[in-house]
Amino acid sequence: MLFLGLLGSGHLQAQEAIYRCGQEYTNAPKDLSLCERLPQQSVTLISGLRPQGTTPNTTPKAAAPQPSPRTVLAQELARLEKQHQAWAQEVEMLMSQTGTAEYGAAPKNQDRVAALHLAMERAEREMETLQREAARGPQAALPGPMPVAKP
Repeated sequence: MLFLGLLGSGHLQAQEAIYRCGQEYTNAPKDLSLCERLPQQSVTLISGLRPQGTTPNTTPKAAAPQPSPRTVLAQELARLEKQHQAWAQEVEMLMSQTGTAEYGAAPKNQDRVAALHLAMERAEREMETLQREAARGPQAALPGPMPVAKP
């Protein structure tokens, strides 16, 4: 009866010995002489709490449908075009600051303008590549049969 009372209170007294062996904590040390036994501690069980992901009635979530390659290409192309346009507007704003139109960008802005021009050129190349890939069509994305060399 006393044992059931202890279980009901949430405390368990019977527990395996735990050892600290360097950085490792274990209840089955390989070499007992290199390990230090830790003092017993009472374990408290709290009913009703579970770690995340262990609820008994969980159903797997349906995977979201993956976008088609053409959709991904179109989204990436739209993102690049929008970024390119934003960079072009920033270059135009930096070049048109007061008193600098006849000489180009102000000295403090020249580095930024140069960096923006490089980024715009890279974006233009990427857009051209994406447009070529989109024009290839879906059949070009799948590898066809390899030609066999005849002796």
